[in-house]
Amino acid sequence: MNEDMKLLVVEDNDLDVELLERGLRKAKTPAKLTRARDGEEALHLLAADENRNDLARPFLVLLDINMPRMNGHEFLARLRANEGLKDTPVFVFTTSSSRNDIDRAYSHNANGYIVKPHGAAGLQEVLGFLHRFWRLCEHPGGPSTARA
Repeated sequence: MNEDMKLLVVEDNDLDVELLERGLRKAKTPAKLTRARDGEEALHLLAADENRNDLARPFLVLLDINMPRMNGHEFLARLRANEGLKDTPVFVFTTSSSRNDIDRAYSHNANGYIVKPHGAAGLQEVLGFLHRFWRLCEHPGGPSTARA
């Protein structure tokens, strides 16, 4: 069984993706990262049969808000309207701490809203949280799949 955490990172900023990858390596967090540069590309990846091996469930989405073509809010609304994808775990991961953005994300059932940390220690904390969430709630054979 593959125990790597699978992340779909929806992010247009190359540096932010590089920092995530570096943080995962530094934390020795077993993870497979797939990237989409905007909401349109992310929806295409999720819908395309040939990519389902990379994003076979369980996986988590890390979603930026401010992106070209289709922003994070638009993506989240479309994802939640898709019967086959509406239960996908999504954590907004953005620089915006705007109450409006936070409320809007939760109105589309975001699983969490994380303001991007400024330092390596903050990033390690976020990555540790996401890995614990995945192991406890999403990992096959983990506690959430053991039914009485």
